[in-house]
Amino acid sequence: MSYIEFEGKQIPTDDEGYLLSLNDYSEGLRDHIASLMGLELTTEHLVIIAMVRKYYEEFDTTPPIRGLIKLLQKEGHEELASSVKLARLFPDGAAKCAAKLAGLPKPAKCI
Repeated sequence: MSYIEFEGKQIPTDDEGYLLSLNDYSEGLRDHIASLMGLELTTEHLVIIAMVRKYYEEFDTTPPIRGLIKLLQKEGHEELASSVKLARLFPDGAAKCAAKLAGLPKPAKCI
């Protein structure tokens, strides 16, 4: 187990920085994790993170890239619904990065 220092607290994470408790998530912590990852979050990032959280709430798992793209299309975010766009926004892997920033467990199919 590892920790992220945030607002004077140690937030427990797995060894890759994914939160161990969904209850620890907050927008402030999300922004802090993004800064640790070297990302400056834009509105596009926030839309994708929200979609990942929505998918998780509905299916109790993180979305695969194809599922995320379909959800973005369904929700009217066609401009974000491509693997190329997702890769530009999340250079270390959209599924993994978005899940981490959404305070969710590491995607099951990610190595």
